[in-house]
Amino acid sequence: MRLPYLLISALFVTIAAACGGSATDIDPKISLPEDERPHDAGIEWWYFNGLLSDDRGNDYSFHFVTFQGQAENGVAPHLMQASFGDHTEGTHLTGEQVYLAPLDLDAESIDIEVDGWEMQWVGDHVYSLEFRLDEYFLDLKLTATRPPVLHQGTGLVGLGPAGDTYYYSRTRLDIAGNMSGNGPERPITGTSWMDHQWGDVVGQQVGWDWASVQLDDGSDLMVVLVWDPADKEPFAGYGTLVTADGAALTLAQDDIAIDSLGTWSSPKSGIEYPSGWNVSVASQEISLELRPVLVNAEFADSQYTPAAYWEGAVSVTGHRGEQSVGGQGFVELVGYDPRQLESAP
Repeated sequence: MRLPYLLISALFVTIAAACGGSATDIDPKISLPEDERPHDAGIEWWYFNGLLSDDRGNDYSFHFVTFQGQAENGVAPHLMQASFGDHTEGTHLTGEQVYLAPLDLDAESIDIEVDGWEMQWVGDHVYSLEFRLDEYFLDLKLTATRPPVLHQGTGLVGLGPAGDTYYYSRTRLDIAGNMSGNGPERPITGTSWMDHQWGDVVGQQVGWDWASVQLDDGSDLMVVLVWDPADKEPFAGYGTLVTADGAALTLAQDDIAIDSLGTWSSPKSGIEYPSGWNVSVASQEISLELRPVLVNAEFADSQYTPAAYWEGAVSVTGHRGEQSVGGQGFVELVGYDPRQLESAP
């Protein structure tokens, strides 16, 4: 995912004003499994999205993220956010938790529990997620089915004036678990995507269009364009294509394109977002059309972030060369809310 500098700024302003400090140096590249652990960095986050089906053939989607700020006196601020979409009912729910917790640099990976929400690494590339939004409660186990991918080769991602972050993904995880809500508890299965990213906070107002895609030919794709919300001009972009055999190819900014097909105006915030996208990778002869499953997938009512964003599941159709491909994925849009510019330092 992801480059949530807007969320980072809000996290520090609203939660961690007393937990400030200068960003610390981190290793020049990612080394796994050591870097599964938390870091005392300017900001760090663990992010999951997923597409789910129950035993009745109903479909759902979610995203679940934990942001961790830099520690002061051994204590770090945390912000957890989640969304859940019931595709059959057309329902989209959001929620969040915020708290201070000791920073354990000896932990093997993420290990957070608060008020019935849980995000934990349980070993052997397996993660445990639990959260409740309204009447829906999800208890999920996610098992990675292919090795982690270091973006831009070493995992160090350069973003020009927005700074640098360290970033790797697990692009396919099998989901098994249970869900309650809108009926009795029932089994649920699906496919997830996981991001882990950390680095120094840079006082730069940015927007971005980000997409993760899992294709039915076995390949996975992440693309992102980062831009100035004042003029929407991209100043950074990159991508990673994971082939069916697990090889990772780094994609340059001039090799990718993300073009919107239409717009959607939120009745809650009034913000106009792109809605539907053409995503292409010229060097790989990839041309995809991404369509929102639920157009109303906005996160607009946070108590801790100053602006809204859009985060939702997409269906995928298109071509790779002369072959037709389909798939699923997620899109994240940040920078379309004018309040983001109003809150610029």
